[in-house]
Formats: sequence, C-alpha cells, structure tokens
Amino acid sequence: MKSYVITGGPSVGKTTVIQLLREKGYTVLPEAARMIIEEESTKGSEVLPWKNLARFQAEVARRQFRQEETNQFETRFLDRSLIDGYAYCMLGKVQVPELLLQNGKHRYDKIFFLEKLEVYVTDGARIEGEQLALAIHEEIRKAYLFFGYEPVIVPVLSPEKRVEFIVERIF
Repeated sequence: MKSYVITGGPSVGKTTVIQLLREKGYTVLPEAARMIIEEESTKGSEVLPWKNLARFQAEVARRQFRQEETNQFETRFLDRSLIDGYAYCMLGKVQVPELLLQNGKHRYDKIFFLEKLEVYVTDGARIEGEQLALAIHEEIRKAYLFFGYEPVIVPVLSPEKRVEFIVERIF
C-alpha cells in the first residue's frame, strides 16, 4: 500500500488538487478536520478549533488514524494527515495527542507540500486571517520535517499541472 499526503496551509489549492486526483480515478481520503468542523458546527458542539483546540485536535487524530487504518487501498492520496495536527497543536500551544506522536513516523510514502497561492480565500471551515494562514503553512512544513519526512514542494502551477507534477513523482 502506498500513501501519499497532499498538504500545505489553508487556501493553497489542496481541495482542487484532491478533487482532480479523484476524477482521475485515484482513491482519496478526505480531510478529517474539515469533516469534524462541519459535523460539530451543526450540533453546536465545543469540539471545534476556535472553542476547544485540544479536544478538537484529539478528535482529529482519532478520526484521521481510524480512517487511515480502515481504508487500505493499494495507492491512496490523503487530504492532510496525522502530522498536520501536530502543527496546529504547536501553533495553539496545546498538548499533542499521544496517538499522533506514536504513529507519525514512517507512516507515509511521500508528502506533497503545495506552495502558497497568490490569493487567499476563506470559507465556512477556513476562517483564519492571511497572516495566521502563513504561520500555519510554515508550521506544517516544519512538522513534517520534525517527523523525518522530506516533503516534495509542489510549485504554483495550474491545478492540472500540479496534479501532473504529483502523479509523475509517485512511481
């Protein structure tokens, strides 16, 4: 089984790249954090990053780990991974979930780190300002290095060219 992570800070084009990979027939695992935000927001829950970051990151780690362990495909792309949660914990100065610390190393075959786009856009789940988004972007890069990965930097190209760039480097 090969696991490839698509990552980077908010508004770097991950969703578009992931969607194009899915359209090309690749198996894609969705971003656990976004799913939790959507689910918990409708419930009025406290398990949200702006209400209780520690509880939120613990739930993200549990959900991400379960999703990765359950969906065993020959080749799969992940929209973020366990490691991204480490970056958010570092920025928010909250305890890193033990599950993440125990399972972060030697887990993924390749990390594709998308360079920041020129335009920053917010949405219902992405509410950070541009300065915080830049800090998140850099902290995510450092998190992967901390866990021993050497991310492949994906330059700013058209979404289709980014997908070509990635696919050429998975074999």
